[in-house]
Amino acid sequence: MMVLRHAVKLAILVGLALPAVAFGQQAPSPKVELVSDATIQLQRQLTSVHRLKNGIPVIVREIPNSDILQVNITFGTGLKDLPPGRKALNEWLWSVMPMAATGYPKAAVNTTSEKYGLEIGCSGGIEYSICALGTLNDYWNKALPLFAAIVTKPAITAEDTRLTKDRLVATLIDIPSDPGTYVNEIINQIFYPVGHPYRLNHDEAIKELQHLDRNDLLAYHKTAINADGMSIVVVTSIPAAKVIADLNKAFGGIKAAKRTNVVAVAPTFDDTRAFQFDSRNLPTAYIRIKLNAPSVHDKDSIAMRLVYEMLSEELGEEIRTKRSLSYAVHSYVIEYSLGIGVISASTSKPQETLAAINDVLQSFRAKNYSDEELVEYKHGFATNYYLSQETHSSLAAALSNAWFFYGDPNQYYELPRQLDKVTPADVKRLANTWLTDLRVGVIYGRNQFKDEWALELIKKNLKGAPPEPPVEAKPIPSADDADKSH
Repeated sequence: MMVLRHAVKLAILVGLALPAVAFGQQAPSPKVELVSDATIQLQRQLTSVHRLKNGIPVIVREIPNSDILQVNITFGTGLKDLPPGRKALNEWLWSVMPMAATGYPKAAVNTTSEKYGLEIGCSGGIEYSICALGTLNDYWNKALPLFAAIVTKPAITAEDTRLTKDRLVATLIDIPSDPGTYVNEIINQIFYPVGHPYRLNHDEAIKELQHLDRNDLLAYHKTAINADGMSIVVVTSIPAAKVIADLNKAFGGIKAAKRTNVVAVAPTFDDTRAFQFDSRNLPTAYIRIKLNAPSVHDKDSIAMRLVYEMLSEELGEEIRTKRSLSYAVHSYVIEYSLGIGVISASTSKPQETLAAINDVLQSFRAKNYSDEELVEYKHGFATNYYLSQETHSSLAAALSNAWFFYGDPNQYYELPRQLDKVTPADVKRLANTWLTDLRVGVIYGRNQFKDEWALELIKKNLKGAPPEPPVEAKPIPSADDADKSH
């Protein structure tokens, strides 16, 4: 499945506490404020929402005294909205668009970009697609006309179409040669049924591209550039009034048309199709586990981010630190209209690693975290929160995501207060609700792997399965056999 290459991790934190059990009495909760109200209020004050004459919303985030400017344009179409047979257009179109435009042949695009140090690119994602411009305030008037032409009037020449298609096919053909990447397709073969809006494996994409041409690209561009569903984020120190006036000239003429967006349904768990294996003569086993997770719109989506961060730390502590089974084990949640939970590991000892993953899941679901422990985990989100504001591009991406899914940039700023509300009881409830019904994909040597190792993990973690007694693993005294692959 092709995904938006530059995803932005929006994690945030603050402390919250819950009842401590002591003779039936509740202890007072410690108050920890890692992101202050003053900080949140300042961010809100620096952010304003405007509309172009055609209704396209523009979010301007001021960075006082900054010489750098970042523009992100979000289009309300992605892989999920294209029908089977045309899904490969998503990556193909956004790759070819920046190459040339009306008034800017390829040579002019290259020389202008080089002269002013412009960073211009587009990418197609699962739910939405983005074109972005990075420049300096001094070059705004030079950069915007080129950027606008690339978005609204890309040349999509026959030569660039062929060249981009050839590169895309070559990249797709090469995917199976990288087992760390290809294991995602192995699990997707069973996680997403054929025809699911989120699904596009490399072989499916190659087959589609054989039947698509330049006319298909032009038709897709015509529907993608639609004022209904577009939004613009600008991070700059240029006055908002000038920004809006300039953007109106560049993009105010884009027409709005009725859109039809596909609603994706969460994959149904089928225990008879919960394991997929690909035989490769490799010294390292690549394991990818996927689970259903709450939607980005779900009231538990923020809490689920915390749950997966906690789970990732527990997996690392048990599998890497204590048992020395893998240096590449982690978990995370992908938040779209559908949520997707992921556990990933590479190891030279797949039997022991799968058993250890089971032990961590069992203990995680059974554990009652204290208020103090939860606060410590929330502290880990602080760095991510501030890192998302460290560069203009990451801040623009964060605000673009907030507007697309919530229609409000302040949803991003308010995440610390939402995390405030997450309690130890929430963590346990979500762990028992969502950390079940695993789908498991493995790439390894057929003669070195027994399917029962994965099937046992799946069986022990079915929704409603009785919990196992906790297992205290003995540390391995030597790390000589530890998996060093990443």
